[in-house]
Amino acid sequence: MNEAYINIMEQEKQLQLHITKNDRKIITDFANSLSDKEYQLRCMWAIQILESKLTMINLELQENLQREVVVRLTHRIKSAESIFLKLRRKGYTINLDNAKKKLNDIVGVRVTCIFRDDIYALVDCLKIQHDIKILKIKDYIKTPKSSGVHMILSVPIYLSKKTEWMKVELQLRTVAMDSWSVLDYQLLYKKDLVDTGEIVQELKRYSDVIADMDTNMMRLRDKIKEI
Repeated sequence: MNEAYINIMEQEKQLQLHITKNDRKIITDFANSLSDKEYQLRCMWAIQILESKLTMINLELQENLQREVVVRLTHRIKSAESIFLKLRRKGYTINLDNAKKKLNDIVGVRVTCIFRDDIYALVDCLKIQHDIKILKIKDYIKTPKSSGVHMILSVPIYLSKKTEWMKVELQLRTVAMDSWSVLDYQLLYKKDLVDTGEIVQELKRYSDVIADMDTNMMRLRDKIKEI
Protein backbone atom coordinates (compact mmCIF):
# COMPACT_ATOMS: atom_id res chain seq x y z
CA MET A 1 0.00 0.00 0.00
CA ASN A 2 1.67 3.21 -1.11
CA GLU A 3 1.94 6.44 0.88
CA ALA A 4 -0.18 8.48 -1.53
CA TYR A 5 -3.03 5.99 -1.16
CA ILE A 6 -2.85 6.21 2.64
CA ASN A 7 -2.80 10.03 2.51
CA ILE A 8 -5.93 10.12 0.34
CA MET A 9 -7.76 7.85 2.77
CA GLU A 10 -6.72 10.06 5.69
CA GLN A 11 -7.89 13.20 3.88
CA GLU A 12 -11.30 11.69 3.14
CA LYS A 13 -11.66 10.59 6.77
CA GLN A 14 -10.88 14.10 7.98
CA LEU A 15 -13.34 15.60 5.49
CA GLN A 16 -16.08 13.25 6.68
CA LEU A 17 -15.54 14.48 10.23
CA HIS A 18 -16.18 18.09 9.15
CA ILE A 19 -19.41 17.81 7.16
CA THR A 20 -21.61 20.74 8.22
CA LYS A 21 -25.39 21.15 8.01
CA ASN A 22 -24.93 23.24 4.88
CA ASP A 23 -22.74 20.47 3.41
CA ARG A 24 -25.55 18.02 4.12
CA LYS A 25 -27.95 20.22 2.17
CA ILE A 26 -25.55 20.26 -0.81
CA ILE A 27 -25.19 16.48 -0.58
CA THR A 28 -28.99 16.13 -0.53
CA ASP A 29 -29.22 18.32 -3.64
CA PHE A 30 -26.57 16.12 -5.27
CA ALA A 31 -28.55 13.02 -4.38
CA ASN A 32 -31.70 14.50 -5.93
CA SER A 33 -29.82 15.38 -9.13
CA LEU A 34 -28.19 11.96 -9.31
CA SER A 35 -31.57 10.26 -8.88
CA ASP A 36 -32.97 12.16 -11.87
CA LYS A 37 -34.45 9.50 -14.15
CA GLU A 38 -32.78 10.78 -17.32
CA TYR A 39 -29.32 10.90 -15.70
CA GLN A 40 -29.78 7.45 -14.15
CA LEU A 41 -30.74 6.06 -17.55
CA ARG A 42 -27.58 7.49 -19.09
CA CYS A 43 -25.46 5.94 -16.35
CA MET A 44 -27.12 2.55 -16.77
CA TRP A 45 -26.83 2.68 -20.57
CA ALA A 46 -23.10 3.36 -20.27
CA ILE A 47 -22.75 0.46 -17.81
CA GLN A 48 -24.77 -1.92 -19.99
CA ILE A 49 -22.84 -1.03 -23.15
CA LEU A 50 -19.49 -1.62 -21.44
CA GLU A 51 -20.63 -4.79 -19.66
CA SER A 52 -22.02 -6.20 -22.93
CA LYS A 53 -18.70 -5.54 -24.64
CA LEU A 54 -16.77 -7.15 -21.77
CA THR A 55 -19.09 -10.17 -21.87
CA MET A 56 -18.42 -10.68 -25.58
CA ILE A 57 -14.66 -10.28 -25.10
CA ASN A 58 -14.82 -12.77 -22.25
CA LEU A 59 -16.65 -15.33 -24.41
CA GLU A 60 -14.01 -15.02 -27.13
CA LEU A 61 -11.16 -15.38 -24.64
CA GLN A 62 -12.85 -18.40 -23.07
CA GLU A 63 -13.10 -20.03 -26.48
CA ASN A 64 -9.46 -19.31 -27.27
CA LEU A 65 -8.06 -20.31 -23.87
CA GLN A 66 -10.52 -23.13 -23.15
CA ARG A 67 -11.05 -21.97 -19.58
CA GLU A 68 -12.90 -19.38 -17.55
CA VAL A 69 -11.49 -15.85 -17.63
CA VAL A 70 -13.94 -13.43 -15.97
CA VAL A 71 -15.56 -14.71 -12.79
CA ARG A 72 -17.42 -11.57 -11.73
CA LEU A 73 -18.71 -8.40 -13.35
CA THR A 74 -20.15 -5.67 -11.10
CA HIS A 75 -20.96 -1.97 -11.32
CA ARG A 76 -21.82 1.03 -9.16
CA ILE A 77 -22.76 4.71 -9.39
CA LYS A 78 -20.84 6.87 -6.91
CA SER A 79 -22.89 8.16 -3.98
CA ALA A 80 -23.69 11.85 -3.54
CA GLU A 81 -21.54 12.04 -0.39
CA SER A 82 -18.55 10.41 -2.10
CA ILE A 83 -18.82 12.86 -5.01
CA PHE A 84 -19.04 15.80 -2.60
CA LEU A 85 -16.01 14.65 -0.59
CA LYS A 86 -13.89 14.02 -3.68
CA LEU A 87 -14.68 17.44 -5.16
CA ARG A 88 -13.83 19.09 -1.85
CA ARG A 89 -10.62 17.10 -1.40
CA LYS A 90 -9.46 18.08 -4.89
CA GLY A 91 -10.37 21.74 -4.32
CA TYR A 92 -13.00 21.95 -7.05
CA THR A 93 -16.11 24.12 -6.89
CA ILE A 94 -18.84 21.85 -5.59
CA ASN A 95 -21.65 21.37 -8.08
CA LEU A 96 -22.91 18.50 -10.20
CA ASP A 97 -21.75 19.98 -13.51
CA ASN A 98 -18.23 20.21 -12.13
CA ALA A 99 -18.47 16.64 -10.88
CA LYS A 100 -19.37 15.39 -14.35
CA LYS A 101 -16.51 17.34 -15.94
CA LYS A 102 -13.77 16.83 -13.35
CA LEU A 103 -14.40 13.36 -11.90
CA ASN A 104 -13.75 10.18 -13.87
CA ASP A 105 -15.28 7.62 -11.54
CA ILE A 106 -18.92 8.61 -10.96
CA VAL A 107 -19.83 5.52 -12.96
CA GLY A 108 -17.73 2.41 -12.34
CA VAL A 109 -17.50 -1.17 -13.60
CA ARG A 110 -15.32 -3.84 -12.01
CA VAL A 111 -14.08 -7.04 -13.63
CA THR A 112 -12.68 -9.87 -11.53
CA CYS A 113 -10.45 -12.35 -13.38
CA ILE A 114 -8.79 -15.56 -12.32
CA PHE A 115 -5.23 -14.87 -13.43
CA ARG A 116 -3.15 -11.72 -13.63
CA ASP A 117 -2.35 -12.13 -17.33
CA ASP A 118 -6.11 -12.32 -18.01
CA ILE A 119 -6.27 -8.65 -16.97
CA TYR A 120 -3.74 -7.69 -19.64
CA ALA A 121 -5.56 -9.82 -22.23
CA LEU A 122 -8.75 -7.87 -21.52
CA VAL A 123 -6.90 -4.55 -21.70
CA ASP A 124 -5.40 -5.51 -25.08
CA CYS A 125 -8.85 -6.41 -26.41
CA LEU A 126 -10.31 -3.10 -25.22
CA LYS A 127 -7.51 -1.17 -26.91
CA ILE A 128 -8.64 -2.32 -30.35
CA GLN A 129 -12.34 -1.50 -29.87
CA HIS A 130 -13.32 1.30 -32.24
CA ASP A 131 -16.47 2.40 -30.43
CA ILE A 132 -14.96 3.27 -27.05
CA LYS A 133 -12.21 5.76 -26.19
CA ILE A 134 -9.46 5.00 -23.68
CA LEU A 135 -8.70 8.22 -21.82
CA LYS A 136 -6.30 6.89 -19.19
CA ILE A 137 -4.72 3.64 -17.96
CA LYS A 138 -3.11 3.15 -14.54
CA ASP A 139 -1.36 -0.14 -13.86
CA TYR A 140 -1.27 -0.73 -10.10
CA ILE A 141 -0.21 -4.36 -10.36
CA LYS A 142 3.45 -3.35 -10.31
CA THR A 143 2.99 -1.08 -7.28
CA PRO A 144 2.42 -1.90 -3.60
CA LYS A 145 -1.24 -0.90 -3.93
CA SER A 146 -1.92 -4.23 -5.64
CA SER A 147 -5.35 -3.24 -6.95
CA GLY A 148 -5.11 -4.25 -10.60
CA VAL A 149 -5.46 -2.05 -13.65
CA HIS A 150 -7.72 1.01 -13.69
CA MET A 151 -8.93 2.44 -17.00
CA ILE A 152 -10.94 5.58 -17.70
CA LEU A 153 -13.09 4.95 -20.76
CA SER A 154 -15.43 7.15 -22.75
CA VAL A 155 -18.49 5.14 -23.73
CA PRO A 156 -21.02 6.23 -26.40
CA ILE A 157 -24.65 6.70 -25.39
CA TYR A 158 -26.79 6.44 -28.51
CA LEU A 159 -29.79 8.76 -28.13
CA SER A 160 -32.58 9.30 -30.67
CA LYS A 161 -31.09 12.54 -32.05
CA LYS A 162 -27.43 12.44 -31.04
CA THR A 163 -24.62 10.44 -29.48
CA GLU A 164 -23.27 11.44 -26.09
CA TRP A 165 -20.04 10.18 -24.52
CA MET A 166 -19.90 9.23 -20.86
CA LYS A 167 -16.85 8.52 -18.72
CA VAL A 168 -16.70 5.15 -16.96
CA GLU A 169 -13.98 3.91 -14.63
CA LEU A 170 -13.13 0.27 -15.31
CA GLN A 171 -11.25 -1.67 -12.63
CA LEU A 172 -9.71 -5.03 -13.52
CA ARG A 173 -8.51 -7.28 -10.71
CA THR A 174 -7.76 -10.89 -9.94
CA VAL A 175 -9.83 -12.72 -7.34
CA ALA A 176 -6.92 -12.41 -4.89
CA MET A 177 -6.53 -8.66 -5.51
CA ASP A 178 -10.25 -8.12 -5.08
CA SER A 179 -10.27 -10.00 -1.77
CA TRP A 180 -7.34 -7.92 -0.49
CA SER A 181 -9.02 -4.68 -1.56
CA VAL A 182 -12.27 -5.52 0.24
CA LEU A 183 -10.41 -6.47 3.42
CA ASP A 184 -8.21 -3.37 3.18
CA TYR A 185 -11.28 -1.14 2.92
CA GLN A 186 -13.19 -2.84 5.73
CA LEU A 187 -10.31 -3.20 8.18
CA LEU A 188 -8.49 0.08 7.62
CA TYR A 189 -10.57 2.73 5.88
CA LYS A 190 -13.88 1.93 7.55
CA LYS A 191 -12.39 1.82 11.05
CA ASP A 192 -10.46 5.13 10.85
CA LEU A 193 -7.12 3.43 11.55
CA VAL A 194 -5.04 5.12 8.87
CA ASP A 195 -2.45 6.40 11.35
CA THR A 196 -1.83 2.96 12.87
CA GLY A 197 1.55 2.14 11.38
CA GLU A 198 1.66 -1.50 12.49
CA ILE A 199 -1.65 -2.31 10.78
CA VAL A 200 -0.61 -0.47 7.61
CA GLN A 201 2.62 -2.47 7.47
CA GLU A 202 0.78 -5.75 8.01
CA LEU A 203 -1.68 -4.98 5.22
CA LYS A 204 1.27 -4.11 2.98
CA ARG A 205 2.81 -7.50 3.81
CA TYR A 206 -0.42 -9.27 2.86
CA SER A 207 -0.50 -7.28 -0.38
CA ASP A 208 2.94 -8.70 -1.21
CA VAL A 209 1.72 -12.21 -0.36
CA ILE A 210 -1.21 -11.80 -2.74
CA ALA A 211 1.09 -10.58 -5.52
CA ASP A 212 3.27 -13.67 -5.00
CA MET A 213 0.19 -15.89 -5.00
CA ASP A 214 -0.99 -14.49 -8.33
CA THR A 215 2.45 -15.17 -9.83
CA ASN A 216 2.56 -18.70 -8.41
CA MET A 217 -0.96 -19.50 -9.63
CA MET A 218 0.00 -18.56 -13.20
CA ARG A 219 3.12 -20.71 -12.89
CA LEU A 220 1.04 -23.64 -11.61
CA ARG A 221 -1.51 -23.18 -14.42
CA ASP A 222 1.24 -23.30 -17.04
CA LYS A 223 2.77 -26.37 -15.41
CA ILE A 224 -0.57 -28.19 -15.50
CA LYS A 225 -1.01 -27.29 -19.19
CA GLU A 226 2.31 -29.00 -19.98
CA ILE A 227 1.25 -32.30 -18.40
